[in-house]
Amino acid sequence: MSDLIIIGGGIIGGASLYYLLEKGYDGKILILERGDALAQESTSLSAGGVRNIWSTTVNMKMTSYSIKQFSEFKDRFGINIGFEMNGYLFTYYEKEWENIVKFKPNWDESGVDTELLSPEEIESMIPGLKTGVDHLDPDILEMLSISPIVGGLFGRGCAILNATSAAQAYFEYSTSKYPEKVTVRLNTEVDKIIIKGDEVKGVKTKEGDEIPCGGVILAAGAWSAEILERSDVQEDLNIPVVPIKRMLFVVSQPKSINYEKIPLTIIDKGVYFRPEAENLIVGCADKNQRPGFDTKPNRTYYEDYVNLYMQARIDGAEYCRIQNMWGGLYADNTEDHNAIIDVHPVIKNLYIITGFSGHGIMAAPAAGLSITEIIMDGEMRTIPEACSLNLERFKKRGLVTETIVI
Repeated sequence: MSDLIIIGGGIIGGASLYYLLEKGYDGKILILERGDALAQESTSLSAGGVRNIWSTTVNMKMTSYSIKQFSEFKDRFGINIGFEMNGYLFTYYEKEWENIVKFKPNWDESGVDTELLSPEEIESMIPGLKTGVDHLDPDILEMLSISPIVGGLFGRGCAILNATSAAQAYFEYSTSKYPEKVTVRLNTEVDKIIIKGDEVKGVKTKEGDEIPCGGVILAAGAWSAEILERSDVQEDLNIPVVPIKRMLFVVSQPKSINYEKIPLTIIDKGVYFRPEAENLIVGCADKNQRPGFDTKPNRTYYEDYVNLYMQARIDGAEYCRIQNMWGGLYADNTEDHNAIIDVHPVIKNLYIITGFSGHGIMAAPAAGLSITEIIMDGEMRTIPEACSLNLERFKKRGLVTETIVI
């Protein structure tokens, strides 16, 4: 019998496993992953950006901690995770910019390295980008509903990485150093958590196998709430997490422009892009996307929407043709778009670590450490601010409202 089952073989499950073992957890841990390899579902489909620019202190603290950990992966694990601290660049219209300037002292106080940029400095940092709108046809300007960019927020301590490699580093290290404590089962989809009375007793797989255990860490991302629902957890004791598709497009770079070392850049309507080898990865959350498990990418969304904003801002963006594309799933917390990291308030030994709403990779090390401290110490000690990400906040309406969501 396993003392603990971790449902989910992505980076959140991997970080939880790593910190449990490194902090001295002496039980046996079983990893259950629905896919045929670890870290090949939502983790592998992310844009790979990690930032510590947020409006909430808890997210600043968690991601700052995590970025530092990621920067040390090569030395700690001997694995190159493609970590590059090229930064993030947010661009703003006039009204938004006023709020950013006012908020700047909060980032300074939290140790988040940010710099305010003028339009001229933005154009110097991103070759070919036009911050003004005078070059646009009035009909295009009206259709796209864009305004001049009056300022930029540069996050010097933000980075990009290969999330799959980072997750695999956690698993490979843990399974090789603690082979007697860790078992991994692939192609094993959990149907439900077996709960008797108010206590976890095991899990049941889709194949019908019942696996007894002493506790469960639910790190199943977009599938988490569905698993709890099938486990006969009452609706008011479930979590407000739904799957929602987000798409990424690998496109060729604009002609005669070298974007190899630019920061991940966010322009109008949340359109963002970053370098990927000789191409760009481009994305933008579709505000009309309905919840569901569909992950099929939509070419026309890029061609008829996203690329129009690229063309409006960047010389030669009409040549940014799609080379590859895919869709993945956010585990979207519909209440406040922030993570849930907590022991269930009613069901004993059920630990929840999900609902990151698109920033799970950015916070994975801090999240894994936090759930470990809950299990082993009964409280979060390293990042005490993370206690605000509890389940009770939804009933008490103590939501953690994050405004800087891409």
